[in-house]
Amino acid sequence: MKNKATATIVILSIVIVIGGMVLNFQEFLMGSRATVKNLIVTFAYIAIWMFILIISIKNKNHGLIKYCSVFWLITLFFSILIVYVNITDAYAGWALPFVIFFLGQWYGIYFFVGSFLTLSIIMTFISLIMFTTSIMSLKRTL
Repeated sequence: MKNKATATIVILSIVIVIGGMVLNFQEFLMGSRATVKNLIVTFAYIAIWMFILIISIKNKNHGLIKYCSVFWLITLFFSILIVYVNITDAYAGWALPFVIFFLGQWYGIYFFVGSFLTLSIIMTFISLIMFTTSIMSLKRTL
């Protein structure tokens, strides 16, 4: 039963990543102002990932907690990269597919902020919290 639940949660996470990416893609691609739809997608994305992490911790599912840790580490890396690019105007064209896949879901935060740098810093901060939480939970449940 645990394997079936794990598979279901992994599939849910993939669906929410792809779904959020698709729903936020147009505004994210064009850099236009975020809409209420983008905001709802972002909040749903964060809430579902928090749910996944909480369920994984509650069930002491080490595999899922590791999965969350890796996901949030990757998200953190690309968030930091975007902060760097925004500050230095560096070119990181190689990262564009990954940024779309891992960060497009966050575009709803742009509804509240006026710059991509601020958006990037918020994404980095939340990703760091989620990564740290998953790593600490992994150590606690061993």
